[in-house]
Amino acid sequence: MWDGMTLVAGRTCGDCTVCCVLPNIDKPEIQKVSSAACRHCAGGGCAIYETRPPVCRSFFCAWRTVEIFSEDWRPDKSGVLAQIETEGIPEHFGFCTGIGLMLVDNPGRIVRQKWFQDFVVTGIMNSIPMFLSLPGPRGFQAATTLLNTEQMLDAIKRGTVKDALEAALKLLRGWDFQPAIITNTGNDVSSPA
Repeated sequence: MWDGMTLVAGRTCGDCTVCCVLPNIDKPEIQKVSSAACRHCAGGGCAIYETRPPVCRSFFCAWRTVEIFSEDWRPDKSGVLAQIETEGIPEHFGFCTGIGLMLVDNPGRIVRQKWFQDFVVTGIMNSIPMFLSLPGPRGFQAATTLLNTEQMLDAIKRGTVKDALEAALKLLRGWDFQPAIITNTGNDVSSPA
């Protein structure tokens, strides 16, 4: 579908540090619990950007790699961390990648926005696997649900996508968040609680 390593010209992270906070990182060279800022995340950027670990150097959100996301989709501006997903894609899809949309700022407001609803509808109508997620509490995995369902297709036909997204959000808010496990040790960069 997309070459995730090609960056969109002219896009830089700038002051956005969403990916410095949300993910759980469990690599030999660096560990960080989910929903905790990296201790190197300082004042609108990475204090060790030029020497950051390989796991940080190789990660780019979909806003940086996929041109269909406009400038307004930068995670710190939109409240949505869009990511290319390669795991959990049901076999019936013709694609081996999908789009994950993690709601990081005021999820209820975001799912009521027409730009967000239109993006979800376009993806679903083009049979692109679309995932909606919420970050877990500190040290816990995110809650994620597939949006390509019969209920969502029915909502698209009836013009009730907002209601269907709000129902998906309600499901995610009631999620039984599971602890994120870290097996490597030695370089925990999680900021104090």
